[in-house]
Amino acid sequence: MSRPTGSRDDPDTLTDRTSLSQEIESLRAELRQHNYRYYILDDPAIPDSEYDQLLRRLETLEQQLGEAVPDDSPTRLVGAPPGHTFAERKHGEALLSLANAFNEDEVEAFDRRIRDILGDVDFSYIVEPKIDGLAVNLRYENGTLSVAATRGDGRVGEDVTDNIRTIADIPWRLAQIDGVSLPEVLEVRGEVYMSKEAFAALNERQQEAGDKPFANPRNAAAGSLRQLDARVTRSRRLNFFAYGVGLGGENLSTGQLKLLHALYGLGFAIQQLEQATSVNQLFEHYRAWQEKRPELPYEIDGVVYKVDDFALQQRLGAVARSPRWAIAHKFPAEEVVTTVKHILWQVGRTGVITPVADMQPVAVGGVMVSRATLHNAEELARKQVYEGCRVLVRRAGDVIPEVLRAIDIEAGYSPPETPQACPVCGAAVFRLQDEVAIRCSGGLSCPAQLKERLRHFVSRGAMDIEGMGEKLIARLVDEGLLRSIAGIYELDYTQMLDWPGMGEKKVNNLYAALDASHRRTLARFLFALGVRHVGQATAASLAQHFGTLSALAEADAEALIAVPDIGPEVAASIRSFFSEAHNIEVLERLFAAGVMPLEVEQVASDHVLHGKTVVLTGSFEHIPRRVAQEKLRQLGARPVGSVSAKTDIAIAGEKAGSKLSKARELGIDVVDEAKLLEWLGLSDS
Repeated sequence: MSRPTGSRDDPDTLTDRTSLSQEIESLRAELRQHNYRYYILDDPAIPDSEYDQLLRRLETLEQQLGEAVPDDSPTRLVGAPPGHTFAERKHGEALLSLANAFNEDEVEAFDRRIRDILGDVDFSYIVEPKIDGLAVNLRYENGTLSVAATRGDGRVGEDVTDNIRTIADIPWRLAQIDGVSLPEVLEVRGEVYMSKEAFAALNERQQEAGDKPFANPRNAAAGSLRQLDARVTRSRRLNFFAYGVGLGGENLSTGQLKLLHALYGLGFAIQQLEQATSVNQLFEHYRAWQEKRPELPYEIDGVVYKVDDFALQQRLGAVARSPRWAIAHKFPAEEVVTTVKHILWQVGRTGVITPVADMQPVAVGGVMVSRATLHNAEELARKQVYEGCRVLVRRAGDVIPEVLRAIDIEAGYSPPETPQACPVCGAAVFRLQDEVAIRCSGGLSCPAQLKERLRHFVSRGAMDIEGMGEKLIARLVDEGLLRSIAGIYELDYTQMLDWPGMGEKKVNNLYAALDASHRRTLARFLFALGVRHVGQATAASLAQHFGTLSALAEADAEALIAVPDIGPEVAASIRSFFSEAHNIEVLERLFAAGVMPLEVEQVASDHVLHGKTVVLTGSFEHIPRRVAQEKLRQLGARPVGSVSAKTDIAIAGEKAGSKLSKARELGIDVVDEAKLLEWLGLSDS
């Protein structure tokens, strides 16, 4: 009797199954290595979107093979086994990962499966932003934090307790809630993340020191949490959002929404939440969060949908590595492939010479990108980038586009030669001790440095001189009309009336912008000066601490180090700047031209806003949001971008949306624009 065609014993079928098994094993090995790099080394080799494609391919092939899937397959494991740097800690309950959806069809299929299982049962979803951070498990014994561990493989993680205790959002001891009896052991789950502001400040310090910058906030947060010295972790300014519970959490609530309110009551920061009862409402929230994404103070890479009711979650259960009652709806990938046309060497305002990839224009995260930094010669060589190669480019939120790595590498590759002279002015190149970066020795005699310093000085976050654009600055420098930032206020701009693109109206507008810039805040003026290591956050701290420019200029190293977040290196840079005769000459010329930064008034500690965390939401008729934030800082308040457990006051303008709803939900004091103007001393009454 002949065998049926295609049976398991058919030679062709056996060959196909052997090939299938080989591809499965190859994929498993590749994914294990990627898990190790992502979860243990904090140095992923591929973007999340590419990893998700590999994992889905493996899931499909395992189903096609039809054999039992081993427990150590990446389709069954959550992350990677713990590394050997930190002690292992077993979670009381498994810390599962989430399945991903990348389009509306997959979300509809998720919703359909839930309704098929539950039948004719009314239920609602909770919609939460998906933080791009690092999952941790916090173990509280009798209300006191005893152990904090990373996700690890979902069952066992790494002990990072000392580092977790440096994060202000995580209480060492839980608050008491009326009517709630805390269990002897309670596991709280959440995400450690780094804000965009902290990430930018960290990378600024990395680049100034010539060190490799972090690729994204998630990598920075993971690397910071796994430091051997907790003081380094503290300096990185990490944050935490709670999103769930493990062991001992069953008595806190009957659903996700109430659980998060309970966690807020215990002292944790939580995110803004929405509810939905249909798949169309899920999509509405998804699109809303996608629009809000650039304005958030932290990175999100999607939204999470969860069935709210815990009893229904129990009925739905889980598969090997993820619950059936939740799914992450990911935003479109912000990593793309393009081709490098040229490698250019760019001179920055501090003289650092940086390799830049000039690429075929490509859309990344909604923005057309044609150039991306390669950071320094060592990074250029490590990433093996050369003219004509294909590269992977990433842009996250407001982060400058960056080349992650070359995709196709020629045999016998050798990195481009590092310039021995400045590509702009021809001055000698030098390298400071313990720095990777190379620098031009030309100083302000180098047109490139002068142009960059001028661009920085007039930029929106600094002196905000509208109309003083890149092309105008370049021509003024090239024609020898502008040799210093002080010269901006000394030029006769009427001589440019006949220049292309100028004209009487533009010249008048430029004069108006120059006039308005004479009295900027001290923080903005300090930032505009371009002092090495002094970014916007540091400038704000210095202004608040010293109050006047003269007090700062006279401060010695000891006085500077007394300012929060100012270390010896930053203090030395500030002292060097105010000790340089040329810098003093430029400052005196600015003062002579009428530029005088506003002194910071010493606000009485009993002012209603002193020490308060404030959120502005909606639009304001009588004061720009940026101006309001600056004045709030001057009054000793701390304006932030999102409502959380730490928020004291919400100030709502017209069309205030979800932030206002969350503030009311959390019982936070809400005032209107009129009250804001009264507090700022700008009210007519």
